[in-house]
Amino acid sequence: MADPGPVAGQPGGGQRNQQQQGTNILSTIMRLGMMWYFFKQFSNKKPTDGSNVTYLTPLMGKGSAIDVHFFVTDSSQGPTGWRQAAEVDEPVWVAHNVSVAMGPSFSFEYTYRPSAEAQNNGSVLVHSVYTPHGASVNPMSETFDRTLTWGFTKNLNLYLPKLKAKEGVNLLNASSESTQVQEGEKSNVTEIISYLKPNVTINFIDEFGKVPSHQIPPHLMNIIHIVPGKPLYTPHIYFNDFWLLRDYLIPLNDTVTEQKIHFIIEPIASWKAHMMAQMDNSFKLQEQWGMSSSSEADEVKRIFLEGNPYFLALTVVVSMFHSLFDVLAFKNDIGFWKDNKSMKGLSARSILINAGCQLIICLYLFDNETSTVVLISSFVGTLIEFWKVTKAMDVSIQHTAFGIPYLQFKDKATYTQSKTDKYDAEAMRYLSYVLYPLIAGYAVYALIYETHKSWYSWVLNSLVGAVYTFGFILMVPQLYLNYKLKSVAHLPWRQMTYKFLNTIIDDLFAFVIKMPLLHRLSVFRDDLIFVIYLYQRWIYRVDKTRANEFGYTEEEEEGGDKNKEKKKKKEETSGKVKEGTTSTPPVDAESKKEL
Repeated sequence: MADPGPVAGQPGGGQRNQQQQGTNILSTIMRLGMMWYFFKQFSNKKPTDGSNVTYLTPLMGKGSAIDVHFFVTDSSQGPTGWRQAAEVDEPVWVAHNVSVAMGPSFSFEYTYRPSAEAQNNGSVLVHSVYTPHGASVNPMSETFDRTLTWGFTKNLNLYLPKLKAKEGVNLLNASSESTQVQEGEKSNVTEIISYLKPNVTINFIDEFGKVPSHQIPPHLMNIIHIVPGKPLYTPHIYFNDFWLLRDYLIPLNDTVTEQKIHFIIEPIASWKAHMMAQMDNSFKLQEQWGMSSSSEADEVKRIFLEGNPYFLALTVVVSMFHSLFDVLAFKNDIGFWKDNKSMKGLSARSILINAGCQLIICLYLFDNETSTVVLISSFVGTLIEFWKVTKAMDVSIQHTAFGIPYLQFKDKATYTQSKTDKYDAEAMRYLSYVLYPLIAGYAVYALIYETHKSWYSWVLNSLVGAVYTFGFILMVPQLYLNYKLKSVAHLPWRQMTYKFLNTIIDDLFAFVIKMPLLHRLSVFRDDLIFVIYLYQRWIYRVDKTRANEFGYTEEEEEGGDKNKEKKKKKEETSGKVKEGTTSTPPVDAESKKEL
């Protein structure tokens, strides 16, 4: 469940970006583990009984010396298969005397100059041909070894949706209304373009065991290459695109006249290759099911690629605690408002404003491209916030004179009868003196210097920017209420404690993650608010003999006898007073007349 947003009296509203990033990474890793487990359970099948099992054996053993030839062609002009490429073209690079699945790695940099067809969304192919060391790669040559030569053809380019630039126009610009409509129409069209891979990595997998022909293991299904007509398979080769992130791909158009392509040949352990292949398949399945996006998968890969392994382990552990505290805070938040019977000391206006902030965030996510999981979490969080409004205020459906229904919000009796209503109104009035000018200034700044798709987009972006930037200010009215009431006993301290632990985790990430200085300082805003809460809890001692909203008293047993003695003495004193007053003889009617 995503963080419901900044709540009155709760830290955590100003650090939503760090919390969502850690939660998304952890949830992606957990989904990968679950998918791997289920694939493992349902894919392992035992061989049929009573059948003669035929096993496939490797064509070459580990450490065999071979030559690897690379050809790069355009599908519109050159050959489409590796045999044709070996007949008519010259290889762009030949790696001599390569030891299969062992030995040193080989690398080469090739300058590719695309043709006009390739620049116009044409296919670019890379052919890799493997021959015994010293043998010819040309099938027409006498030294060509047909038995021990094999090859593969792969695409050197990918067809992906074009990365959208920042959409919208400057609404104050002199551009006409029709120009804005054209920009909106362009944004709704998904343009598929060609992206060139700058790296070609070939890994020889260190696995040369026997493979049953009737039941090929799932992890070898897309890797094994069986020699036609023979119970043999060529050395396992993994075309490693796992670390090729979307940011590394190069749009192939007429502006690209030449591009460096790096070729790498190196061995890889069997478990490592299968793990990367399994993770890659899991990422694709999650993207198809709407559970994540390709950018989230790239972010997970980037952590492994660019991060320190110790920091990665720390990130996983800390993210797990972060998720645990989020769940506990959510559970206690629901439990508090479910059983709460009194609004004395609580800011009802802050609850209502916070529900509006959560609605703004939800609309903003729907207006932008966001994964389905995040949208569902935000929608559920919005419903919960409005449910809390029904617990904090009396909500009813009324009708206008024309019969139009509308929602009416009234303060609860426990809220109006106490001084909470008065102090809450004062706090919101003082807050408006600061908050409204900040929101207006931010909106004007966004209108002048930023671009937007429409006026609705400008209003929505201005509001959500104000929520993310100034959301922590909504916790200030509760501080004012505590100050005026000289009490903090009405606050949900258990939930706030879990939120404060999450802020400590966010502070840790603020020191270790690279970010601008001002943004790093901004993550400590909620800490300042919560420190003030702790100070108020220290100076406003809680009366432990007073019953809370659930009817419990903390010192009932220890202070109960003393309270009973005081009460008994008080009753005895009052009884003596009553006896003294009743001991006076009553005045009869006749005496009264005489008097």
